[in-house]
Amino acid sequence: MRARLNPGLLIPAWLAVALPAQAACVVDARPVTFGVVDVSRVTFSTGRIEILCEEAVTVAIALSSTAGGQRRMIGPGDRGLVYELYTDATYRQVWGDGRGRGVPVQAAVAAGERRRLTVYGVVPAQPGVPAGRYAAQLVISITF
Repeated sequence: MRARLNPGLLIPAWLAVALPAQAACVVDARPVTFGVVDVSRVTFSTGRIEILCEEAVTVAIALSSTAGGQRRMIGPGDRGLVYELYTDATYRQVWGDGRGRGVPVQAAVAAGERRRLTVYGVVPAQPGVPAGRYAAQLVISITF
């Protein structure tokens, strides 16, 4: 089964998902927000995805990617700002959907236990881009 979430910048509040054979899951997500971005320096932030299921399941969580290009947020004056999302705190593995840049995250969810996954975001320094608030639309796909 595949659940698709279409959030503001990263992730919606929650989603109840019906699984085969009476299992059900609730997905709760908190966005990666960078606030007012100072483009003269690197900016870091985190978000999270939590999954709670009645039955034990293994899930694949994909974040929409950009077919080989870089993720971009739009901000003041419709200017673009490059950013990236990672699966790890070392910022080495891009979190994507497996079709462009990055890979989905595989996670085992124990019955009745909340599984929390952190999304690590980074905006590299980008001189020449105006400081301000930037946002992007992502699609989160969860395959059970």
